[in-house]
Amino acid sequence: MPQLLHDKTEIRRRLNIDREWSLYALADLDDGMFEQSDWWIEGDGLALVFRGIEIRPIFAMGDAATTRNLLAALPEASGYLNLKAHQLEAAGGIYRFRERHQMQRMFLEDAQLRAGPVEPLTAVNLDEVERLYASRDGGGIAFAAFQLDTGFFRGVRRGGELVAVAGVHVVSRTESVAGVGNVFTRPDCRGQGLAQTVTSAVVMALKEAGIRTLGLNVEQTNPAAIRAYERIGFRAHFTYYEGLAERVSG
Repeated sequence: MPQLLHDKTEIRRRLNIDREWSLYALADLDDGMFEQSDWWIEGDGLALVFRGIEIRPIFAMGDAATTRNLLAALPEASGYLNLKAHQLEAAGGIYRFRERHQMQRMFLEDAQLRAGPVEPLTAVNLDEVERLYASRDGGGIAFAAFQLDTGFFRGVRRGGELVAVAGVHVVSRTESVAGVGNVFTRPDCRGQGLAQTVTSAVVMALKEAGIRTLGLNVEQTNPAAIRAYERIGFRAHFTYYEGLAERVSG
């Protein structure tokens, strides 16, 4: 029967069994993040509910049967569900995706970074970062203000206005992982390589900080973004599914 686990050492051991799938969950072991995380275990499986952002991500690792038991035990009425293909059927009858996206998880292999004029972005820039993201024409941005405090956001300006930004969803120096993300270019400034420039600057900053494992998520249906990330050295390692999900009423 699933139960809550509070032993960080044991949680870390389980997550490192599949470090690539657990990239984002590993960062939630950090102080300040761990306190906002609920960790459930059954057998060798593990589920995480992270309460630090509004969409409330739900992550699960384990075989189909274990995943089903873990999801059934969660008290969450809704959340942002992350599952591998073999776990999809296990979620049936427990959670129903309101929207489901097929994603690629990419990792930096041989960096071929694109240089260009960028500037660091901090909490001082919050208003203009949020204003830029508000101009998006679809697609997901999982941005939260506290992410600017990591020191790993970079931006490009045109005519004094912020037109491109990239940063991280999560980063942990202790676990040596980072999830690059929140990459966005204003629609009228696309096609100039700005996304590659700001993402390259973020990658360089992470590498200089000694972060060993750098990954990102990109939707399977966005080949332009996939090619852009490939040009700076990211390679797809696996596909998975994510999206807002609601508990099926019994």
